[in-house]
Amino acid sequence: MKSSYNTEQRKIIKDYLIENENKFVNAEQIMEYLKKKNQIVGLTTIYRFLKILEESNSVRTEIINHTKHYQYISSKCSNHFHLKCKKCGKTIHLHCEEFENVSNHIKAEHKFNLDHNNMIYGLCDDCLE
Repeated sequence: MKSSYNTEQRKIIKDYLIENENKFVNAEQIMEYLKKKNQIVGLTTIYRFLKILEESNSVRTEIINHTKHYQYISSKCSNHFHLKCKKCGKTIHLHCEEFENVSNHIKAEHKFNLDHNNMIYGLCDDCLE
């Protein structure tokens, strides 16, 4: 019985991450979401599952204000770069041939391979206004 309970909790956590795949969330935000769904889950359980997701490369992590945040990596998220707004946190999937040319240039001229899951930071148009 306990394992199916944990499976249900994990499914809800994963669904939350998928629903929020365009931003980074922390364990406390996940816990608040679970409370709203009437799911009582300890923070340790959430961190344990996030570690499993991290080790399986299902989430990327980032430290924001001294707190680890997580973003789900969907299948559409492979082999491209990302733009991230430093103010609102919005993430944009960058499917741009021009940036691939930059990546190829860096590899050929500077003997350095960029990780295609990298974030490029700046400000989105909404936050510039």
